[in-house]
Amino acid sequence: MAGRDRRTGRSASARATRRKDAQREARYSRLHPPAGVAPEVWQVALRRQFGREQDFVLENTGSEPVFSEFLVSNPASGGRYRVAIRGTGLGDNYCSCPDFATNDLGTCKHIEFTLARLESRRSGRAALQKGFQPPYSEVYLRYGARRTVHFRPGVRCPARLLAAAGALFSETAGWELPLEGFPRLESFLAKTGPDHAVRVYDDALDFIAQVRDASRREALLKAAYPASAKSATLRRLLREPLHL
Repeated sequence: MAGRDRRTGRSASARATRRKDAQREARYSRLHPPAGVAPEVWQVALRRQFGREQDFVLENTGSEPVFSEFLVSNPASGGRYRVAIRGTGLGDNYCSCPDFATNDLGTCKHIEFTLARLESRRSGRAALQKGFQPPYSEVYLRYGARRTVHFRPGVRCPARLLAAAGALFSETAGWELPLEGFPRLESFLAKTGPDHAVRVYDDALDFIAQVRDASRREALLKAAYPASAKSATLRRLLREPLHL
């Protein structure tokens, strides 16, 4: 009888099958993009390819079997990263690794590894196909080439809260919060009430703060230097002239 890995709980035959399935898929070079494939598509495919071949250790640290919080550990490097699964699309999920924070792709090898493990179970595949339907609502940051803040109404979202969300978020744009709505988010959250939980994630709040701070700085600079880099006041502050 084939042995079972104590770290992962998978049998040796299951690991071998997964590797063979990965090998049957199209292989992508890590050095050169295939002809006719956009660079970002190639980079996503590389992370999917690499992540699904790994023997990382997956631990569910949340309360749900699929749409939950996970800890992905690499026994070889000692790396440990938090992964939140909300769907199968780019930008649906979150990982605390540096690559996810900077690659603007909306995925990473840890997310792809987690999705592969979940999809390997029939119940996991069915849940992912059905989609994330939490009882609570969320305000979250969607990652990708353009980062955006979104509202996800829970299945038990009260009509009054849904109406308030519709007045602030763009339902036709996937419940996206437009830039002009950033200052109004706090007043919206004050309307949530104790009858329905609304989870607001730190990275979404941090992103809103960064955007608002950048807008204030831009307004101050425009007021102080209306001619931008050609402003005489700005030139007097600089030791070396700007190369325009």
